[in-house]
Amino acid sequence: MRNLFLFLWMTVAIHAVERPNIILIMVDDMGRDWVSCYGAKHQTPNIDQLAREGVRYETAWSMPICTPTRVTLLTGQYPCHHGWVQHYDVPRRGGVGLRPDHFITFARHLRNAGYATAIGGKWQVNHLGKQPDILTHHGFDEHCVWPGAEADNPETIERFWNGLIATNGNRAKAVYGPDTINRFLIDFIQRNKDRPFLVYYPMLLTHGPYAATPLNETNPPEGKSALYAGNVTYMDHLIGKLVSAVDELRLAKQTIIIFTGDNGSACSGVLDGKPYPKGKGRKADWGVHVPFIVRAPFLTKGDIVSLDLIDFTDIYPTFLELAGIPSRKNLKLDGRSFVPSLRGSEDPF
Repeated sequence: MRNLFLFLWMTVAIHAVERPNIILIMVDDMGRDWVSCYGAKHQTPNIDQLAREGVRYETAWSMPICTPTRVTLLTGQYPCHHGWVQHYDVPRRGGVGLRPDHFITFARHLRNAGYATAIGGKWQVNHLGKQPDILTHHGFDEHCVWPGAEADNPETIERFWNGLIATNGNRAKAVYGPDTINRFLIDFIQRNKDRPFLVYYPMLLTHGPYAATPLNETNPPEGKSALYAGNVTYMDHLIGKLVSAVDELRLAKQTIIIFTGDNGSACSGVLDGKPYPKGKGRKADWGVHVPFIVRAPFLTKGDIVSLDLIDFTDIYPTFLELAGIPSRKNLKLDGRSFVPSLRGSEDPF
């Protein structure tokens, strides 16, 4: 009887939210060994709250390094198919970058279906200085991003304090870049609260160079590991601000929030009471085994730990299913939607 009740509740919930808002948060260079709900020593209360209200996946996998992960996420294809098999900073090293005539990102699909779309954070897979409209071509109505360190523009090197941030085509120095981006995304959500929206939030934190944050700038910690820990704390703080904005607008029940990381940690953490090797760039478990938390009140009541297998190719088809967008025959996607898993299927695939 209990299973029947849950099934009916899930059925009613999913039909009540035909096109949910979608927020994808991806922290930079931080694995499970810095997230307390996974057993890390370091405390991340806002991420933990998402886990209590949603599903915490124990077997989620990224690529071992930055740009292969990001292109996999955007295209829904493995590196062997999209071709980005190693890290490559287009602004720094040159090249064509991610081509909209070759790949249709999930943002383009959602925008074409009527979603308001925004990106806030980091974009390294095109040279925004030479292609100022490329984010629009990739499907984003609005953007607030650090463009990446451009080889021909020394002003773009800094990403945190006094960093150069491009906001809808206009470049300006920010007091603290992560704050500027977070405020922009909250404003975007507030302005688009009455229509379905997509927010893609590839965060600047916790990537180096490690520096003090607004929470500890008056008494900055000493040493790389301590500075990194402070960056993790501030990253968690910014996530809390964004989630609070969603909840205060009474959008929680119609919004899916996904939190994950692009690869393993750049600084070794402590997991289950034991030192955990830093994994960035490594093909071993600690390089590709990442946190993955989903809060979707219209699909799950939360406080669930799942062993269902997730990898980054699954995100794109999940978004299409949530938005009710049929996949085109010529759209090559390697993953599968994990909506059945969120609904509680014991055999989701």
